[in-house]
Amino acid sequence: MFKNYCKTAFRNLVRNKKFSLINICGLAIGIASSILIFIVVHYELSYDTFQPEYKNIYHVAVVAAS
Repeated sequence: MFKNYCKTAFRNLVRNKKFSLINICGLAIGIASSILIFIVVHYELSYDTFQPEYKNIYHVAVVAAS
């Protein structure tokens, strides 16, 4: 059953080269962007976790208007 799915997918990739390339590139960009977002969120949530009582530390930022 899985072998038949692989054959069908490969045939579609060979027949529709441009469409397949667009889909594969879109999938790669989507996966890369989701991994990048995860890394940024993970970094922001791990800010100052090495401090004792890190849950009581607050970060105040002032953005200067230009």
